[in-house]
Amino acid sequence: MYQMSQSYVSASISRLESMASSYSPSPHQDPGIIRYAAASFPSFQDYMPKTLFTSLPLNSPYVSESQPRPYQHATANYHFFQPHQEYQFIPDNFLQGDLGGFVGKAEEVHGFVEEAFQNLFAVPFPSTIKICVLSEVEFRKVALSPETIGLSINRQKDGLLSEIFVLNDSLARVLLTIGHELGHVLTETLDHVHDEEAKAYAFSLVWMKTIKEHNIANLQNTIILENPAENGLHNVAFAFVTKLLKEGKDIWEIYNGLIKRLFSLSLSF
Repeated sequence: MYQMSQSYVSASISRLESMASSYSPSPHQDPGIIRYAAASFPSFQDYMPKTLFTSLPLNSPYVSESQPRPYQHATANYHFFQPHQEYQFIPDNFLQGDLGGFVGKAEEVHGFVEEAFQNLFAVPFPSTIKICVLSEVEFRKVALSPETIGLSINRQKDGLLSEIFVLNDSLARVLLTIGHELGHVLTETLDHVHDEEAKAYAFSLVWMKTIKEHNIANLQNTIILENPAENGLHNVAFAFVTKLLKEGKDIWEIYNGLIKRLFSLSLSF
């Protein structure tokens, strides 16, 4: 069963609590899954490391490259994870016009992340997730592919802190990339790689809709939801989410249905 930190608890049953309490994890999942978001579709086989070492988390959920140290070679307090290739999320497909100012540190974006999360779940941002915004030099230490702009490590199954790493960039790109990675780490990783990516895409659409509706960070006119750019969107995960939307299902229904395994692409493979 998905475990919530105290920061999730509210007086009444929230959307997040309802989602979490209904989640049924599989006993066959790997303990740590690394997910990637990219600016375009690369060939990861030449870039991805065989293994990554990550330390246990820092206290603050938001850190900049002045306190990164999420990856280092030491002898204690380490968890071992295998990187996993996935379909890539490309934020530019959902953006137009002014993308906002440059974001070089997580502290510069955390207020917008918390505002969006509060609007979605009516609870504070969880202390069980850490967000890092890193420079190109620091980011390439954990994401070797030059096309990768975001990655996440999901430790929900172990009850440890999950981590999101995003390359510094415009405000819009950083916020959308964080949203996609949140779609991976808010719940335990699904068994089927396409289902897991569809889950992240579904949450991304919810995240973008919230930012747009509440004009968070003044990005209301920047985010495109009705007719996003087609380049890069022709993958089975996004197509599956789009198909369910066209069938009349609500995006929250799709997201929760994927978590509960009511919807699955595995039947098609």
